Amino acid sequence: MKKALRNTHNSIKELMVHITTDMYTKQTLASIFRCLLETSIEARYSSIVLIKLKNVKEFQGLLNRLKYSESKVYLYTDSFIEGFNNIVLNNPELENEEFLVVIDERLSYCLYWDESTTEIFGLSEGFCSLNPYDARQIAEHLQLLSFDKELEEDLSQIKQDRRRNENFTIILRKLVSSLESHQRDLICANTELKELYDKTVISEKIAAVEQLCASIVHEIRNPLGSVSLHARIISKTMEKITSQIVDSEARESINNASSAITNACTGMERLLTELIDFSKPMAINNKDSDLQEALMEVVNLLKPSFEEKGVGISFNYSLGSNVKLNFDKIKLNQAVLNVVKNALEASCKDSQVEVSVDYRTNDTKVYIKVKDQGAGILPENIKKIFAPYFTTKKEGTGLGLAQSKKILEAHGGDLAVISTGQKGTTFGLILPVKKP
Repeated sequence: MKKALRNTHNSIKELMVHITTDMYTKQTLASIFRCLLETSIEARYSSIVLIKLKNVKEFQGLLNRLKYSESKVYLYTDSFIEGFNNIVLNNPELENEEFLVVIDERLSYCLYWDESTTEIFGLSEGFCSLNPYDARQIAEHLQLLSFDKELEEDLSQIKQDRRRNENFTIILRKLVSSLESHQRDLICANTELKELYDKTVISEKIAAVEQLCASIVHEIRNPLGSVSLHARIISKTMEKITSQIVDSEARESINNASSAITNACTGMERLLTELIDFSKPMAINNKDSDLQEALMEVVNLLKPSFEEKGVGISFNYSLGSNVKLNFDKIKLNQAVLNVVKNALEASCKDSQVEVSVDYRTNDTKVYIKVKDQGAGILPENIKKIFAPYFTTKKEGTGLGLAQSKKILEAHGGDLAVISTGQKGTTFGLILPVKKP
């Protein structure tokens, strides 16, 4: 019977299927852990305490006090800690699970959590129960996984009474509910403030760059035009006197210099045009446009570049005709073009770039997703990539993504990194759905 149980339930979560798990913040779990253990220490009960923690140092002071209490502690950790009964628990199902189990005649309880279940806001899946039978069941389950004779003898000597736990259960539930509610309110408020701060900082940087661009572009353009003009004059003059120059190396050197000056001027003119466009207030001319047609134009325009590099590009469109969008086709195409070109530059030969449209029923937004299979974006660069002039490329102005984000925001949408890692990055161009 025990062998069958061991094969069926290796994790505590699977074992305690009758308990509904909830999501808790790390701070809440730490508070409950401390409160429960403090209660056992101060009550001076001769309890059996079973603990499994990843971060033992976080509770080192409390554990040191526990050494001198009436409780007998069994610690399930990878390393030996003096003063406790250490049990090695070689079970992959319990690798990420942590728990506190206290068994006593007067008060028994169990606290369980698993931080690996989610990364959203740092929440962990878990439960807390003051039912003595739950605590006993977990203890017996741990014995099946890693038997300890001394623990078995200690457990056999304790007779539990469930009635003593009922009042504590009611109090604890109210405490946890109140504490968790405050924690979640604080997390939401902190998240909103952080997003607002990030947007404010970026907006201030963009405004500063816009003013700078407007003030210097004209100052650069005048002398640049003069340099470009004289380069063309030199080139035309060279065509007339080429036959008179005997030294072929000198003739080639002058021609190369003239071409280099002309190309540099063309590049600078293109950069100044980008700066002028970026510095101007974004004027959007929204119309009822066909999103599929607009995206296909961008894909077809860039296909030769993808073929030349040996990178594949796919386009998936499943948006129903009932979803209405209102956007500036020229501006949106520019934004999508910048993001898809970035995906191409991040891709290696024989990899794939996917352009798709995602929409959930009754949602207020449409997501144009551009996914590549490149090396991803470093964590420290995630917040910087939309800032003007930030680039990790050897060539580039660092204005492409900043301009694209500005275009989407002018539409009432946004440009964001949906996911990134060693297997690629997914950008989301977000457009609001037209209200009926």
